[in-house]
Amino acid sequence: MTIRPCEICSGIDLELLHRQHFLFPGLSSPVHYDAVTCRACGFSFASEIPDQSALNQFYQDSEHHLHAELPPGLKRIHADFFQFVREHTPLQADTRILDIGSGMGHFLGHFQNAGFNRLLGMEPSPAAAALARKIYGLEIRTATVDTFVADERFQLISLCGVLEHIADLHDSMAKIDALLRDDGYLFLAVPDAVSFGASPPAEAFLEFALEHINFFSVTSLDNLLSAVGFEKVAVISQHNDFYDNHYLLAMYRKVAKSGQSFRVDDEAADSLRRYVALSRQALRPVEELAAQLEESGEPILIWGAGSLTSRLLCDTRLGKANIRGIIDRNRNLQGKPLLGVGISAPESIVDHPGATIFIASTTYAAEIRNTLINQYGWTGRIVSIAPGATQT
Repeated sequence: MTIRPCEICSGIDLELLHRQHFLFPGLSSPVHYDAVTCRACGFSFASEIPDQSALNQFYQDSEHHLHAELPPGLKRIHADFFQFVREHTPLQADTRILDIGSGMGHFLGHFQNAGFNRLLGMEPSPAAAALARKIYGLEIRTATVDTFVADERFQLISLCGVLEHIADLHDSMAKIDALLRDDGYLFLAVPDAVSFGASPPAEAFLEFALEHINFFSVTSLDNLLSAVGFEKVAVISQHNDFYDNHYLLAMYRKVAKSGQSFRVDDEAADSLRRYVALSRQALRPVEELAAQLEESGEPILIWGAGSLTSRLLCDTRLGKANIRGIIDRNRNLQGKPLLGVGISAPESIVDHPGATIFIASTTYAAEIRNTLINQYGWTGRIVSIAPGATQT
């Protein structure tokens, strides 16, 4: 891991806002990244991160965002994204459209349903790409931004929840620019960093997941895009109730001119400072629960081997509890060790009838509890960190 220069102005005078630790399957010790802000232009991002190839492998192996049937909240998000695109672009049925990071094809499916017939998706996860082909019959190529090639350019390129993940923004934006026709449109949806510190988070440090390494404001988006020849058409900040956060929905148009000047972002860093303070407050009851589990010595099964578990094993005393097993549906994780404990499929809970199950999720906590009781007939103790959850 090395210090990452600012992707907006190449500055290296960085202010540390927070150090986030992670522990991942197969790793014997924690890793970390530093959430920083550039003192020159104000862009906030993660430094000391794994290289892009390691991040790409993380996405290719990940199955935690796979949804053959989307929850209603996610359906609304995609519908809102599609409506924003229709309102700000003059699209025709034969408009050539590329969706980068197309996942299971749910967003691209809106275009298909509206009669667009020249659609292509690019997705690094083979499992997600296969699901998109099966559900929608879409053409989805398994690739990353740095490996994708096309035989013609596109009139619209969309990146929904992608740009916050990309380490080499300069190179990636140059490649995206080369894929887009002159006067073509670029649609982006990214978490709104200015909203992070506005209210207590449901999950402490959720926005500092391993894959979230760029923290954009409207200003930093403008700075990044104008430097490579794009002009702003429209940008709005919109709340989504599924994740209880705000996203920037942004439309830019490719123009001939470009410049290297930037406006100083004086909002994002202050928001992140507030977010760190609020996350520390939100973590306190979880720290107390983890301490109780350690002190009791009761056998624990952790449900979920994702980024939340990763953070909690580092940030609380959960890692010192009597962990007998870690459960995850992701087949790519099963069989790997996490903190010396093997990750196994949900069916393995029958091997631990007297254990307490610790649900390491806020978004899906109620769904997991129902699955445990109704599908697996679990009658043992269940504890959850979801706000307002009852412990049984």
